[in-house]
Amino acid sequence: MLTSGLKPVTAQEFTPLLDPEKSDSLVLRNGDIITGDFKQLQRGIVTFDTDAASKIYLKWPRVVTATTGKTFEIIMADGSTYVGSLRSGDTAYRVQIELPDTSVEVAIDSIVEMVRIKNTIWNRLDGSVDAGFDYTQQQSKVDLNLSATVNYDVAHNRLGLGFSGTFSRQDSAADIRRGNLAGIYARDLSDSWFWAAGAGGQTNSQMSLEYAWSVGTGPGRFLARSNRMAFTMWLGLNVRTERYADQSSRITLPLSLTTDFQWFVWSGMSTDLSSKLVISPILNDAGRWQISWTASLNRELVNSLYLNIGVTEIFDSQPPTDATKNDLSFTSSLGWSV
Repeated sequence: MLTSGLKPVTAQEFTPLLDPEKSDSLVLRNGDIITGDFKQLQRGIVTFDTDAASKIYLKWPRVVTATTGKTFEIIMADGSTYVGSLRSGDTAYRVQIELPDTSVEVAIDSIVEMVRIKNTIWNRLDGSVDAGFDYTQQQSKVDLNLSATVNYDVAHNRLGLGFSGTFSRQDSAADIRRGNLAGIYARDLSDSWFWAAGAGGQTNSQMSLEYAWSVGTGPGRFLARSNRMAFTMWLGLNVRTERYADQSSRITLPLSLTTDFQWFVWSGMSTDLSSKLVISPILNDAGRWQISWTASLNRELVNSLYLNIGVTEIFDSQPPTDATKNDLSFTSSLGWSV
């Protein structure tokens, strides 16, 4: 249903005048037609390049219909995935997904994500870099934090790499170093299910952890996905090699249940809230649990520049040393996404 006072736009009333391979088109609720380059749809926001206004961001619910001749991985709210292009539907708020041998008409608000299938590996990469610095003169305290992510998407396959590290120095206190490196590969299956495999490494001087390396694999599922939020859960069996201060290395078998929740806010500049919880009973160490929780708020300041505020809690019920069982940390940083 259209909002009262808005005129429906039909496919007969809207026919792009330019080659769709060179110019994509959006029709908005107020009747405006925007032509340019459809970059992506993510978290309810369309990224669109125009000659007149350069890169702009539009809320997907304000789009009546869309046309692009470029190839996208198109992800639906019900978990189904298509690889194809778009053309306007027969009525407002409908689009046709053009596939190699057929087409499917869907409601435009049932599309929750569109990832461009590009020609080269370099063009398929996207990521972000965050850096933060704090200094307190009275205590001669210095806090540094750095994180980076790189993602690679191609039809039904996703690869992600991430690094985060913090360093704290203060007079009359031992330095604190934390580091985390993780990589994950996920293959979409059907009905919102996927299979993931990952590897990672950690170090944490606050918990006397010199290093930990792990590999694991297991199934996952998108429990909810829309233009406003995403909720994912997966279960993985891991093999982990860890070494604590003054201890020899040992192998453990964590069974990790991970939940990842994200909420997207569209008030002016975009705001993203995320929370990730990992609960891991250690199968070969009875009674031992490891839990990690990370929450963050990303607030866009200007185009591609954002402020990040995060909190992380790590807990180990039975560490093999007399070190502290938990580590709570806060970070603030500026980030740049590409």
